[in-house]
Amino acid sequence: MPEPLYAITSAAEARPFAGGVRVRVVRAGWFRPDAGGFFGVVPQPLWSRIVQTDERGRIVCRLNLLLVEAGGKRILVETGTGLRMTARDRDIKGVEGGDPVAALQAVGEDPDRIDFVVLSHLHYDHAGGMVAADGRPAFRNARYVVQRDEARAAHGDELRLAGIMERDQLDVVQAAGQLAEVHGDVELVEGVTVTRTGGHTRGSQAVLLGRTEGDGERGIFFGDLIPTRWQLPVRWTSAYDDYPIEAVEVRQALVSRAAADGWWCYFTHDPGDLPIRIEATEKGFAVRAE
Repeated sequence: MPEPLYAITSAAEARPFAGGVRVRVVRAGWFRPDAGGFFGVVPQPLWSRIVQTDERGRIVCRLNLLLVEAGGKRILVETGTGLRMTARDRDIKGVEGGDPVAALQAVGEDPDRIDFVVLSHLHYDHAGGMVAADGRPAFRNARYVVQRDEARAAHGDELRLAGIMERDQLDVVQAAGQLAEVHGDVELVEGVTVTRTGGHTRGSQAVLLGRTEGDGERGIFFGDLIPTRWQLPVRWTSAYDDYPIEAVEVRQALVSRAAADGWWCYFTHDPGDLPIRIEATEKGFAVRAE
């Protein structure tokens, strides 16, 4: 039986983290990036051992969002591609679904009950769903959380970034008074912290889940710093990483912490079951057998 386009971790299976944080994965559709770009400098004989391409040289990836409940607030991490892509772009990129509002409604969740929307960065497959088809913010009662460096990059004049960041949607959110620019590590509610990673884009951010003090487990959502478990070799940089040297260094630091402390890991484009834990081996980092 084929997988449904939209799905969510059941409430009974929500992953609990320290401080009363509960996390569910929202499957908001599919997209198919070009394999060469996705794996960048990694030779095809290496990545082809773990994933196959379609007839157009693309791989099948998920659009994973997180629905986080903590401190009486509901936080959506990522917004997928949204609905504002052209039909041609959707075909080239193999997008199915992608609308965060439709995804939430399909699994019985109310978009108007979202208090915060966290964008790991401003590429189309993460921030394309900030604004609805009617031109207004898709989550009318939410604050949209973006790193200040990312917002500035979107409005800058770097040629590499021209047309690839969702600047217009960001401006709509800002005009509506719903944009919250943050700088560095910021705890949104107890047990949910955004942390600037850079690497993939200037202002990319990850989300740390679970209170740091006391008992209980912790987790991390990497954004496109590590989009799938396939990129656990921390030197596997993508052609889409704007700052690959920084990306490798930050990946090494975060993955080392995740392995050492047993963090549960969420990946934004991984088609497999989430979350997973990882471990350090003689050959590098690997998925930990549970």
